[in-house]
Amino acid sequence: MARKKSFAVIGANNFGMAVTKTLEDKKQSVVVYDFDEHKLNAHLAGMATAEGIVLDATNKTSLEKAGIKQFDGVIVAFGSNMEVSIITVLNLLDLGIGNIIAKANDLRHKRILLALGLDENQVIIPDIISGKMVATRSLFDIDIDVQSIDDDFISTTIIVSDPGVIDKSIQESHLTANNNWNIIQIKRGGKVILPDEKTILKKDDQVVLFARITAVNDLILKIKGDDEVEN
Repeated sequence: MARKKSFAVIGANNFGMAVTKTLEDKKQSVVVYDFDEHKLNAHLAGMATAEGIVLDATNKTSLEKAGIKQFDGVIVAFGSNMEVSIITVLNLLDLGIGNIIAKANDLRHKRILLALGLDENQVIIPDIISGKMVATRSLFDIDIDVQSIDDDFISTTIIVSDPGVIDKSIQESHLTANNNWNIIQIKRGGKVILPDEKTILKKDDQVVLFARITAVNDLILKIKGDDEVEN
């Protein structure tokens, strides 16, 4: 588990609250900012620890007084209202905040945010990411959880259930790291194991790996077995 950090999420919309819930589940400290008190309270009602502050993020003075500089990361969740998003990001940059991640509604919005001074990895378009996830998952023979993707590789988790690898080492199972895949960690009984080639695989282990997209179907067959593979 990474050290506990503090995050500000600006915008109590579906995207912002999904980010908030994920951070909260990972035991991080989160404060949500939004100008709509009713919407803010409604979204936070289902949260365990996240806090809310009613604030107009287009007002730079209000952001500063609310302590926006104290956070380890700031996520700007506005997307559909481009003007609010742009002004908010400008305010954050004027206040010297560099650890920003901003949602963009489309490529035009992204280009503007990049022109303001954000880096490529600070601007995300959720629809494009979701589309890539769906397209990538459709390539595989069974439904798997795709954590991240690029053009050639994905990060995913496969559950150990094939008798051919249960109680065998990674080396014996011919799963030693190579140019096509690397087992990053194994989750077992609530604990995380950083494996080497001698690590023994157990039934129901969650194998987290980074692999070429072209190798994933073979890894599913090797680790999970063919019970759920479509004919």
